[in-house]
Amino acid sequence: MKYEKTMGFYDSNRLGDILFIFHKNHKKYLNDELSKYGLSLIHALCILMIDESDELNQKDLAEGLYLTKGAITRAVKKLESEGWIIREKSQRDMREYILKLSKKGEDLIPVLFEINRGWESKMGLDNLPVEFMEIFNELTSRSIDLNLKKEK
Repeated sequence: MKYEKTMGFYDSNRLGDILFIFHKNHKKYLNDELSKYGLSLIHALCILMIDESDELNQKDLAEGLYLTKGAITRAVKKLESEGWIIREKSQRDMREYILKLSKKGEDLIPVLFEINRGWESKMGLDNLPVEFMEIFNELTSRSIDLNLKKEK
């Protein structure tokens, strides 16, 4: 049997492990689709977060995406060099830059949502019962709360 050494620790019959597989395959699908635009999931998440914010700097972006400053610096450099975003000096603090979407970046937003909707449709997620999503959202909230309690 393949991966015998992981049995007992990693088990495809446990919900958490199944969700891990599901999540990894979702990320792979998104990265494959985004690569057609020369982007990765991290780049797409940066673009989406910048789109949602009026005054977002790299530090806020790193904290919001739970990524290191180095990872965000690399992502921002690529996004800026390829014309997806613009860095502007902050009016409040001239030492920092505010991140804004360029026209090219703004035009990508509906494409990003369409890529994800395509995956959801292919997976049949748009046909899940409302009750399933309610239960799953409750479990997700509990998992967040559990980890927040550990951080205090």
